[in-house]
Amino acid sequence: MARGIHLPLFLGMLIGSGVAFSSAVAQDAEPLRTASRRSEAQVSAWLEQHRDRPPIVRAFVQRMPKGGDIHTHLSGAVYAERYLAWAAADGYCVDAIAIKLVLPQDCSKTPNAFPARELFKRSSIYDALINRWSLRNPAFTGKSGHDQFFQAFDGFDVISSSPTRKGDMVADVANRAASQYVSYLELLLTTQGSATQQLARSIGWNPTNFAEQRRQLLAKGLLAIVAEGKQELDRIERQTASALGCTTPKPQPGCRVTIRFLQQTTRLKAPNEVFAQFVYAFELAKTDRRVVGINLVAPEDHPVALRDYTLQMEMLQFLHRQSPEVKVSLHAGELTLGLVPLEDLRFHIRQAVELAQANRIGHGVAIFYEDNPFELMERMRQRGVLVEICLSSNETILQVKGADHPFLTYLAAGVPVTLASDDEGISRVDLSHEYQLAVLRYGLKYSDLKRLVRNSLEYSFLAGQSLWQSPQFAAMTTVCANDRPGAALPSKSCAALLQGSDRARSQWQLEADFATFEALPWLDSGFSR
Repeated sequence: MARGIHLPLFLGMLIGSGVAFSSAVAQDAEPLRTASRRSEAQVSAWLEQHRDRPPIVRAFVQRMPKGGDIHTHLSGAVYAERYLAWAAADGYCVDAIAIKLVLPQDCSKTPNAFPARELFKRSSIYDALINRWSLRNPAFTGKSGHDQFFQAFDGFDVISSSPTRKGDMVADVANRAASQYVSYLELLLTTQGSATQQLARSIGWNPTNFAEQRRQLLAKGLLAIVAEGKQELDRIERQTASALGCTTPKPQPGCRVTIRFLQQTTRLKAPNEVFAQFVYAFELAKTDRRVVGINLVAPEDHPVALRDYTLQMEMLQFLHRQSPEVKVSLHAGELTLGLVPLEDLRFHIRQAVELAQANRIGHGVAIFYEDNPFELMERMRQRGVLVEICLSSNETILQVKGADHPFLTYLAAGVPVTLASDDEGISRVDLSHEYQLAVLRYGLKYSDLKRLVRNSLEYSFLAGQSLWQSPQFAAMTTVCANDRPGAALPSKSCAALLQGSDRARSQWQLEADFATFEALPWLDSGFSR
């Protein structure tokens, strides 16, 4: 199993011993491109014919290649049922009164506790746990979608934070991704959070001198914690490979998915702890290729998050200047009118873009409450700051959907966007559902969907040069310009690019996947009424 979870199988065709490079590909590349365009038009017409039939649209987007899901929280992506199965297998108990998990070592000390393996005989408590850990039945929780969503993490944290199940979690999410023809995941997770915060508390806080604060962290043991973080990722990688059987004769589908990580920092800690987590994240991303960037998580409307928002953006501005090569994606503008005071709606996205120099932002729902929103969107377009759009999440947490969502305006303004799942397990959805919503609610055509999919890899944090000359996806880069996208035997110069670039290699495979999808025989059927 390749470092970084997965190396696509077709790479062996490019760099394996005795590889043969095809110089004949270029001779018939133009007819093949013409055939590809004709096929895309036919597929587009098929979707238009069936766009008023949601189940058929679902089947279409389920099978459609979707590239990457680049905004997905590992713990929130696992369904509650999976957590309960692991709890039963690992000896946890359930407090029948509080309706919560109990650690195995605390079972005998907890009144009203019973073994989690008995949950299948106590369906009312089983159902209650699922409802608490998800948005399955929000009408019956007595809470807003916002509160239900964020409180769900507290319920399953007792098992999602267990180091023995991290690999199983990754494997579970990877298998689901593969079932939807998602080929790449950027999973948000936290490594060494407690150790980093403990170090921060031992140092204290100097709010006027970020450089000195960083120097003390590095001098007093942060790099040793980074080394432990790399070992933690090694364990997760081994556990994932074992759970998926990637080295066995019958590997599970998740082995085909390329996985990278974003080291996340929580907004809600004291400033010294947040800064220490940021420094740790930057150092880890600089030294471990599996960690391709950093992110900032927890409710943006929390009072601590509101109080410290600008300070945290200034921290990131400083660290970006120290290490501009580290990629940054930030939750920004996951807000709406009434959730926070109006003044807190006016600057979050701008500061993420201009102070923190974010390469991408997640959600961006509050863009039109920002000062000078159209100028800000133009700046995002010029800089290529992609917005990770999470339609289901925004609907359930913020009650923003349909025409109230800025999704179409971002598209019209030329701001790059892609669709993402956010927390599949809590929201009880998947990435296919987000693409279905894009078709049904926003009228997107097949060509629009392909652009969103291609954006997911173009603006991913995968290492290496892009396959494309520009994000318009009109032509491949010069060394591959005469090759058919996704061809099994690329030219020698193109193969060299694919060998050296994770990004180009994933994009090449995506084009092969599109060609396969567009040739499916069932797309010749009209499913006439």
